[in-house]
Amino acid sequence: MKRWLLLLWFPTASYAQCDLELLDFDPIVGEITVAFNNTESCGGAAGPTGIAEIQFGFQALDSNCNALNQGWDFPWGLSIPGDNNHPGWIYSATTTVQPTNWTNLDVWADYNVDPPYYTGDTITFPLDDFYQAGSTSLFSNLLNAFDFWLGQGLGIQAVIWQISYGPTMYAADGGWAEVGINGDGTGGGGGLYEDQNWQDNWLITCPDDVPEVVYDTVYIELPPDTVIEYIYDTVFVELPPITIYDTTYIELTPDTVVLWDTVTWYLTDTVYLTLLDTIIVEVDCETGEECLGIIECPIYAPNAFTPDGDGVNDVWFVEAPDDCWDNVDVKVYSRWGDLVWASSSFNEWWDGGYDVAYVRDDVYTYHFIARNIHTNQWVERSGHVVVLR
Repeated sequence: MKRWLLLLWFPTASYAQCDLELLDFDPIVGEITVAFNNTESCGGAAGPTGIAEIQFGFQALDSNCNALNQGWDFPWGLSIPGDNNHPGWIYSATTTVQPTNWTNLDVWADYNVDPPYYTGDTITFPLDDFYQAGSTSLFSNLLNAFDFWLGQGLGIQAVIWQISYGPTMYAADGGWAEVGINGDGTGGGGGLYEDQNWQDNWLITCPDDVPEVVYDTVYIELPPDTVIEYIYDTVFVELPPITIYDTTYIELTPDTVVLWDTVTWYLTDTVYLTLLDTIIVEVDCETGEECLGIIECPIYAPNAFTPDGDGVNDVWFVEAPDDCWDNVDVKVYSRWGDLVWASSSFNEWWDGGYDVAYVRDDVYTYHFIARNIHTNQWVERSGHVVVLR
């Protein structure tokens, strides 16, 4: 009697897992490094194989390495409230694939930070001055905030706050956001954090672990009879010919008959001057021309507002002086690229309305361009604004 062995094979499905890892955070140098171990199924504009949007969050820690969920008044004039959804947190700008995003700025020539990012990439992101020198945005003052916290003897925790505009990790799930939308460490059902292996997306630098920066002076003893050579340069300035008028006074004896006449000597020569001096001239970084005067024309675009009708922070607008800008064009887009609001003036504001209704709570992208009437320079900027009710 023959016996047959029947082998059954059932193929199993494997699902890719979104997996990022925060490798290093240096608050002194101002850099943060991320390993993109697996970018499959991370969502966002570069999905399903890549990541386009990533944002970092930072919070101060007390001497026991506990999070300080409080507001801050920074010495250079910026403040963050202590009664928002995530008190005490400050954030980097969010990367996007838009051509106007901060990752495309020429100042990052030493970094390769332009998205999208794919499996196997290791990216070091700079954290200093995301937009331009002198910006009032906290995005552009992260290093100042780090210096302030470290100067108070505090530590800093750094996290990957959002992946592909998704939610963050809340304390109710063991995460870092101890105060959430509901006020109890929960996010209000906003979805799951994209990286289920979220523990390695979190770096904590306690006060005792902050690296100490030591400055030292090195003195070099030179041997006897050492000749130190100082080199001076001579600047020759060719001046136009000059005419010198001189008057000669003659004392005459009494009873002298004086005949009046005018004698003029004309001396023409070129004078060479040897100048030892340093001349500092402020020039425009784009045109190279000398700056004859600077008129302050700041622009500030808030990154969140709450159009809930309580009379506090109900509208969003770009804050700018009326006498500085013309040819203004402001637009706000949804995450799907739909135009939800537009204006040709910095004096107009958006109350969250769209068509005949209101937009939902979400992250929106703004873009504006305007001309400085004093310098005739154009300013173009993009960023994100969060609608919260």
